[in-house]
Amino acid sequence: MRINRQKKVNRYLCFYANNFGFRKPYQILIDGTFCHTALKDKINLSDQMPNYLDGDVKLLTTPCAIIETEKLGPPVYGAMLILKQFAVHKCGHTEPISAAACFRHMLGKKNKSRYMIATQDRELQSRVRMVRGTPLLFIHRKAPTLEPPSPLSVHAANTKQQQSVFLSDGERQNLKKAKEAILGPQQPLILKRKNKKVGGPNPLSCKKKRTEIKQKKKVKNKKKNPQSSGDNANAPSGTTAN
Repeated sequence: MRINRQKKVNRYLCFYANNFGFRKPYQILIDGTFCHTALKDKINLSDQMPNYLDGDVKLLTTPCAIIETEKLGPPVYGAMLILKQFAVHKCGHTEPISAAACFRHMLGKKNKSRYMIATQDRELQSRVRMVRGTPLLFIHRKAPTLEPPSPLSVHAANTKQQQSVFLSDGERQNLKKAKEAILGPQQPLILKRKNKKVGGPNPLSCKKKRTEIKQKKKVKNKKKNPQSSGDNANAPSGTTAN
């Protein structure tokens, strides 16, 4: 089961790398809900996240996420301590907002900074799926889990692959200039039409028909044996008397 699980993770990471340019170390934005569940399930995020994603990671949070967790008080005090261990990414909010709203702001419409989002917030998870090329992490069965790419991300990747097959006019011009820079200006190739020579008759078409050859052979055979008919005429019709 562990091998199959790791294969799925590697396949998903390859998808994001090939189609959306994700590279190590992965930047993971973590909120208080994710830390709270990790504490309850006794998951050491600093150890397990790099192992699960098979590479270097940057565990990040924002000032808004920390302030939100602090306001929730004693029930999430342990989650707050875990969250404060991670690097704080500046979000630019002078007035703190909810972690979900802060993370959506960090993603924008295209997730240009290539963040991964780690949260147990169902509403935030739904919003993350609507941003193409955004990996979503949550804790399931006491283990970190990377969700399969959303249908929106898959559609965006397929569209990108189809567009890459066809070159735009600008790309064709750039390709032409690059070729000229390397090979020099190319003259258009003009193909000369070859004139066909007048040949003699086809020797196969000049062959005599086999029927004519057979008839000539019969005539020659008759000329070679002229006495055959005369000998038969002079032969005696009966025996002579004594």
